[in-house]
Amino acid sequence: MTLARAAMIGAAVFVTACAVRAPERPSGAAVAAPAAVQALARATAHCRPLRSATAEIRLAGRAGRKRLRARLVSGFLAPDSLRLEALAPFGPPALVLASNGATTTLFFPREGQVLREAPVAAVLDALTGLALDADDLRRLLFGCIAGDDGRGQQYGGGWQTVEDGDTRAFLKHGVLVAADYRGWQVDYAAHEGGIARSVRVRRALPRGDLDLVATLASVETNVELDAAAFTVIVPPAASAITLDDLRAASPFAGREP
Repeated sequence: MTLARAAMIGAAVFVTACAVRAPERPSGAAVAAPAAVQALARATAHCRPLRSATAEIRLAGRAGRKRLRARLVSGFLAPDSLRLEALAPFGPPALVLASNGATTTLFFPREGQVLREAPVAAVLDALTGLALDADDLRRLLFGCIAGDDGRGQQYGGGWQTVEDGDTRAFLKHGVLVAADYRGWQVDYAAHEGGIARSVRVRRALPRGDLDLVATLASVETNVELDAAAFTVIVPPAASAITLDDLRAASPFAGREP
């Protein structure tokens, strides 16, 4: 299997690959509503603190003109550790991405190829266009996207918003349903225990539009995770690849930057 094929198998980071209508947002006049900040705090109580999390993630969507689909197992540990394994139908994973905050490794077990020391955000950007580091990805996936010092507003129809720096959270009837997060449009649905089980991420990029959805299952938070989970044992015979090699195999390959 070539690197390009392996990258495509493991590259999808986030619901359905068919066309999905853009979710609604509030409209009309808004009034100041400090209570919206308290409503957001209640809706995201699981975030205080969210030290660690694990989940199975089924991903599908589009990056540019390419359809992406993958099944991942994931682990996150604050502040900046993560592990993502893209599972294949049988045999070893299609890829393993692990970072402990100090070192980052992307390993393709089937090809015996490894990329070392590239930033997590650069690796995810090359694979999918989702240029987020480990901390931002954890916060986005689990809805921990705003602090407690934002500016609250109230709209009609049960809508509230909270603006906090470059982030705007949207609540409907007290549930976090969307966010504008540092340039990303995020939509949350199918909540269980306050955590959305469906997370859609959208953004218009010069290289092609991104529209990815993650469906989460077997979610566990604040569990003990072994530090070894955030490293990868790579066979000595593995051949090194570069970030440019990875970009050449990405869904955006051949598109204008």
